[in-house]
Amino acid sequence: MSTTTTKASNSGDDAAAAAASSSSSASSAINFLTLCHSLKVTKRTGWVRRGIQNPESIADHMYRMGLMALIALDFPPGVNRDKCVKMAIVHDIAEAIVGDITPADGVPKEEKSRREREALDHMCKLLGGGVR
Repeated sequence: MSTTTTKASNSGDDAAAAAASSSSSASSAINFLTLCHSLKVTKRTGWVRRGIQNPESIADHMYRMGLMALIALDFPPGVNRDKCVKMAIVHDIAEAIVGDITPADGVPKEEKSRREREALDHMCKLLGGGVR
């Protein structure tokens, strides 16, 4: 086999690998978004337990917290508004996997943190990132 043929073959292999990676990446992004969709339909546990009519979903709560951070007038010096908004938007994202665990569930804080950390690691991997 000539060098030119080998390079062309390798080039084709690289293109196929890139296409497969892109397809895998798109599939992973869809899986991530599908997980996040559950936040729209999962009602906040505390409100449900208290019998609140039309309780907010986890996504409703995250969105509202993001807006609150966005429109807050006074931030102490050194506090980054953009970071606060981003944190507010994703602060409960692990609940897409672990659910809305409340103190009434009797799950120790360490266990809740472990579950949420594993969920976040899984979600980061879906987006092509490593473990946080």
